[in-house]
Amino acid sequence: MKSVVVLGAFDRYNYGDNLMPILFEIFLREFYPNFFDKYTLVFSALTNSDLSRYKAKKTVAMSEVFSGNLDDIHAVISIGGEVLCASSSTLFLHMSPSKKLERIIKSLKNNRMSMFSDFFCKIFYRLPWEYPYLPKKLRPHIKVGFNTIGGGVSRKNFGTYFHAVRARLSDADYLSVRDTRTEVSLRKFSSPEVFPDSAIVMAQLVDDQFLERESRQLINDLKKESYICFQAAPEKAGASPLEYKEMLETVSDRYGLKIKLCPIGYASGHNDIDFLREIEELSNGEFPVLHDLNAWEIMSVIRYSKMFIGTSLHGVITALSFSVPHIGVNRNVLKLDKFLDDWGFEPSKRCYSVAEIPDIFESVINVDLTKLRAHSQHLIALGLRNNHRLVQALDLDK
Repeated sequence: MKSVVVLGAFDRYNYGDNLMPILFEIFLREFYPNFFDKYTLVFSALTNSDLSRYKAKKTVAMSEVFSGNLDDIHAVISIGGEVLCASSSTLFLHMSPSKKLERIIKSLKNNRMSMFSDFFCKIFYRLPWEYPYLPKKLRPHIKVGFNTIGGGVSRKNFGTYFHAVRARLSDADYLSVRDTRTEVSLRKFSSPEVFPDSAIVMAQLVDDQFLERESRQLINDLKKESYICFQAAPEKAGASPLEYKEMLETVSDRYGLKIKLCPIGYASGHNDIDFLREIEELSNGEFPVLHDLNAWEIMSVIRYSKMFIGTSLHGVITALSFSVPHIGVNRNVLKLDKFLDDWGFEPSKRCYSVAEIPDIFESVINVDLTKLRAHSQHLIALGLRNNHRLVQALDLDK
């Protein structure tokens, strides 16, 4: 049986990274059930991993997948994320396998010696190519697809590998990007399809009964409460925990809504839990952190909230898919701000600062839900169309 290799940062516990491959498999099972009679899905990342306790997929290290019999591989698909900026050294720092090596890599990157740090990490992970989630064709018969990727292509990003990266993207059998920011950086040498992030289809593929089965009772019980789901990553917050606590206190008191602090990013460089714990402490426990959530529980917490506020792109995408009012935080989080500019629904078509949220809150919470639901269905239809085009371009439907 031939294999279809799905590439991504699936070996770290991060909601968005973990969610995309799961949803792609569910999509295939729903729309192309015969696929599994012919192909095996292999989920591959930098390392072997088992995050099944969080309902995520187990992964096989790229070094193992691409050192075997390549004749057995039908296609390689890179799914989502800011893969166009994801060098091996950047991903190494997100994984932090060794504090000593982490210090060395950071030192090299800080001294503008990224080429050496990337080379080291390529050797460390025994990668078949530079820039792990930008695969090249290792054999003429192997199809290559990119599913709603983000980021940008420039000489600054890729240095000496600039032309090689451009060639991989222009030679791909299918290439879709998740925003016009990414499309603009590629249009000089390719014509990518522009669709919302592939995870936008979640509300079509996952119903409330499924979420209830995959969640603990304490999460299911949240459906009985009226609350705001809040998340922020410390490096993306753009304000202090105290400023966030005061903002949340203002909107909670004004609108009679509880606050639930929901960590979404756990990988190094995200660390939502640290930031949220500070807010919890400042609130004297009035704003509790929800601990040890699996992927479906995170989805549930957002899905049943009255509003989602956060810096997480996939937190906002979850809210958009389920027609939950939402506010993206911090305009400096470009991938979120630009995604909302392309796919958001007024008045949430951009990010807001912490200081702006109390003023914009009323118009967001009172948004016309009928129109928001229609907008969500439009985005979901686009997401499904993208997935169908990918399947057909890679001959996965034959």
